[in-house]
Amino acid sequence: IEHVLGISVRSCEGKMFIVLGEKRMGCSQNAVRALCYLCQKKDYLVSKSDIEAYVWQGGVVGMSSLPVLMHEVRRLIRHSRFEIVTIRNKGFVFHDAKQKRLLEQSRVIHQQAVNT
Repeated sequence: IEHVLGISVRSCEGKMFIVLGEKRMGCSQNAVRALCYLCQKKDYLVSKSDIEAYVWQGGVVGMSSLPVLMHEVRRLIRHSRFEIVTIRNKGFVFHDAKQKRLLEQSRVIHQQAVNT
């Protein structure tokens, strides 16, 4: 997580939190596990079942557990350059949103240059 996002994970008195610059946010152990997994699978489609298996390690997962978890993970990365895109009925893609925007801008500029 620290290498990809620049976020440090800390634990104090049994509570976990992340540190991003001057910001410090509390988080669950499952959110940290999910974020670690997504960082490992950056730019790849990750299925819901893969995330559930990694985070809950075969434990019982309720119907709302994954959506709640993904909401928490998105909150943790909200101030970073990364985002999680939901692919309906497939899973999630964790990627560098800033890099994607730069590539799209480059394609538009290239296309404009070709058309002139």
